[in-house]
Amino acid sequence: MGSKWYGHERGASLVELAFALPLLIMLLVGMVSAGIAYNHQLALTHAAREGGRNAATLPVTNFTTMGDWLDEVLGQVVDDATGTLDPGVPGRYVCVAYVYPDGFTSLDQTTRLVLSGDTLGSPESAPCIADDGRPTTERRVQVVVRRDTDFNVIFFSSTITLDAEAINRFEAAQ
Repeated sequence: MGSKWYGHERGASLVELAFALPLLIMLLVGMVSAGIAYNHQLALTHAAREGGRNAATLPVTNFTTMGDWLDEVLGQVVDDATGTLDPGVPGRYVCVAYVYPDGFTSLDQTTRLVLSGDTLGSPESAPCIADDGRPTTERRVQVVVRRDTDFNVIFFSSTITLDAEAINRFEAAQ
């Protein structure tokens, strides 16, 4: 009885596979692409946290200028990103700041340093985050990192911006 209809069903599996395979491949590529983006996000979060923590315990008095201190902190943040913020990364942005509006000396005033793409700016008298919700009497370090990454699902592609920030109370001896 089964052999009577067997001839009419030949190739049905191939047609079903032809419909299902592109969807399965899109799903697989999408999962891999999302995993890569998530890995980049984790690296950015790690870089902001570790860079901020390192800066919070790094005495500014060990440096001649606040720009030298910020340059050291920025280098540490890029190193902590494990390749996610290396030169040439699309949309690369790193901002590190020592924030203390009540400071009087040149080594104890709000100053930030920004790396945008492959261009390192000059130290500026501004924070990375304008309103971080902390009291103005508190010395703190701000770190903001950002980069672009592609999200691909074969027929659909989008560039998304990933970012992370950290705010740490400055704890180094003055």
